[in-house]
Amino acid sequence: MQSSRRCEPRLSLHSSGGHVMTSQTTEIGLFLRRWLAHPLRVGAIMPSSRALARLVARNAVTSPDDTVVELGAGTGTVTRALVEAGLDEGRLVLIELDRDLVAYLRRRFPSATVIEGDASRPYDILPRDSIGKVDTVISGIPALQFPLEKQRQFIGQCFAAMRADGQLLQYTYSLASPLPTAPLKLSGKRLGLAFANVPPAHLWGYTPLEGSGIGEAAAGEAAE
Repeated sequence: MQSSRRCEPRLSLHSSGGHVMTSQTTEIGLFLRRWLAHPLRVGAIMPSSRALARLVARNAVTSPDDTVVELGAGTGTVTRALVEAGLDEGRLVLIELDRDLVAYLRRRFPSATVIEGDASRPYDILPRDSIGKVDTVISGIPALQFPLEKQRQFIGQCFAAMRADGQLLQYTYSLASPLPTAPLKLSGKRLGLAFANVPPAHLWGYTPLEGSGIGEAAAGEAAE
């Protein structure tokens, strides 16, 4: 599912303890304000932890030239870890529904493409020149809560945007797979646990089963 190539980590722009603390305080404050404004829209009770972000980055970044799409980028904790792991910021596409978070992400990651929109429909809103070139989609949206048909539409949207060997990474608070692999024709594997996250979060990786046709329906609908 992944290349054996690994990137050398970049030096963090937040290497000093004071800068890290200031950044985390800003993220938590912004997150809580957006949660209070839209409690049903935000799928978490706290921003993703650095431990979860590093776990995601280890499984997402194989080359600086990867194209990575992050769904529900929030305050950018995972985004920062991806860049620190060696990913070219200009190869990142961030999709976020909350307008204030979108503005924050654009200031924080000026080289990334930041899109305001429904993160459950990435194929519909990604730039057309990105379609078929995405290596990894990272989802922080609560796919576990979707009914089965919406889950099917969601993964179709994700894989329609990817290369043939692309992967979907989904983090979740659930002990079980957040996406039912058999009915959705997926191969799924739990990739790790970020115990320090609040609450602890699991990372799952998914690829389509051979011959599943996942993504073809979403691409066909868009072409009509």
